Amino acid sequence: MRKRASRSKEYEVECIPGLEAFAMDELNSCDARSLETLRPGFLRFRFAGDSRPLLTLRSAIAIYSVHRFEVPRPKALLGHQHLTRLIGILRAVMRDWTLQNPRLGLGAAGANSQVIMRLKEELARSLDVELAEENKGELYLRLARPIDRSAWEVLVRLGPRPLSKRDWRIINVPGALNATVAYAMTQIQSRDAQDRVLNLCCGSGTILVEHAHNKTSDQLLAVDNSANMLSAAERNLRASDTKHRVILLHADAGRTPLPSRAIDRIYADLPFGGQVGSHADNLRLYPALLREAYRIAKPDAVLILLTHEVNLLRNCIAQSNWRTISETKITLSGLHPRLFVLKAKSTTIYM
Repeated sequence: MRKRASRSKEYEVECIPGLEAFAMDELNSCDARSLETLRPGFLRFRFAGDSRPLLTLRSAIAIYSVHRFEVPRPKALLGHQHLTRLIGILRAVMRDWTLQNPRLGLGAAGANSQVIMRLKEELARSLDVELAEENKGELYLRLARPIDRSAWEVLVRLGPRPLSKRDWRIINVPGALNATVAYAMTQIQSRDAQDRVLNLCCGSGTILVEHAHNKTSDQLLAVDNSANMLSAAERNLRASDTKHRVILLHADAGRTPLPSRAIDRIYADLPFGGQVGSHADNLRLYPALLREAYRIAKPDAVLILLTHEVNLLRNCIAQSNWRTISETKITLSGLHPRLFVLKAKSTTIYM
């Protein structure tokens, strides 16, 4: 064990703030060591062997390799020894890429300073790549001070794009759910038993794709009142090779054609009233969805909801036959939605 730890390397995972526990669970399952939380949304760990399996993590936004440079300030990275080492690190990251013409991005405090601009230009010239606009390049690195502030760290993203950008998502729609959040939703109170699963307000299908990859035997249903959304969901499901497992239903989330007490697990990424829907629409939708979900749910079913209309949903829950098991605040694209997990108060069905 000690010998393996000595060969391990240090990495940093970026995840959705508020959902760190799901990233920790996934990292533990892949034999990560010395796992610790740095700050909201960032974890450090050590890992031995080939790093490519880390690029399959579904709870992570990005994985970075961590490289410590014993220099007092970033300007010293322009010195021959340190610059040569940094170029070698970046070339090693790109070695397995099939991407043509990657662009270089660098994130740092004072990113527009003369020193950082010169460092980016030197790296781009040596690697024969172009500089990315707004530092959003496929070849992406960050400069940071470690906690002891005795040196500088260079963190290099392992893949050419964020891991939250799934290959199967060929149709992007406004307000589409971040796939790492969808993955976390599928991990909540997950069971080994075969379940009948329903995604209300399914949108472009993100939650069910993530669930299908996690549970290969569950029966999956999706409901949306938009034909365009169902079309987008169908295309994404086909691209993920899960369409054959999902029944798509064109219906209102507050009045589905499903029988009572039929569903074990219900998801909904509720409209926030921003890019999708409106607050006025939500005043009708939220209580109607809770009533319908209660009607079709089995007595021990779980209802997992995501919304930014937190007070509205809390008020609707208080007047429903559901009770809140947990409420988790997350940070997503500058917003702070909540992830609610609900269970039925009783087994009485009301219409």
